[in-house]
Amino acid sequence: MAERREEMQTTAAEETQSASATNPGNEKKRGIFYIAPKKRGQALKISIVSILTVTLFYFVINSYVQLNEVYSDISEASAQLNELRSENVRMQTELEGQASIRNIKEYAEERLGLQKIDQSQIQYIQIQTEDEVIIEEPEQNIFIKIKRWFVNLIEYLRG
Repeated sequence: MAERREEMQTTAAEETQSASATNPGNEKKRGIFYIAPKKRGQALKISIVSILTVTLFYFVINSYVQLNEVYSDISEASAQLNELRSENVRMQTELEGQASIRNIKEYAEERLGLQKIDQSQIQYIQIQTEDEVIIEEPEQNIFIKIKRWFVNLIEYLRG
């Protein structure tokens, strides 16, 4: 195992020497994703802009999803409204059919046992309109007469 470590260290040392031989003055480069100090600010800007872009894209997609849900709710409510209107028309027609004169006549004859009257069943009476009936009031004592006189006076003054 110790031999293996030495081989790895030797291999790593050789790689750094070969990298420094191909790029003199850049001995600090050690990985594939190494970013130069001058370009680190650009990478930060790019990552911030990409995060903002993804966030904005998420909100736009989310708003379209909510808009679709609202349109779906509106179409369901419209369909329900149309169904209720047609049910209302049907019930109005049914009600008008039940309240017809023919139906009322049949109900009166069949259920209530009523019959149409004949001419022989009609009797006419004459009423004298010129006669007048007067009912005399019983005698009252003096106090009731005075009270009535005051009540009549107050009614007269009030109009």
